[in-house]
Amino acid sequence: MTTLSTHAADLDAAWKLLQARWDATGETWSDQVHDDFAAHFWQPLEQQTQAAQRSLERLAQVIAKAQRAVK
Repeated sequence: MTTLSTHAADLDAAWKLLQARWDATGETWSDQVHDDFAAHFWQPLEQQTQAAQRSLERLAQVIAKAQRAVK
């Protein structure tokens, strides 16, 4: 059974891969459309992804604490 920590690690790995591909795209795509896309879509996605990672990590800690209390 997978844990929230595993999912958080998977999300982190997927985000790092996507970030690397976005960075590579920026090497050849550098115009106003790229900048608009980054401002309206990429940056909000980055913030949402980071918030989701933090939330998963906090939730995993709360669940682990609850499990320890039950034992």
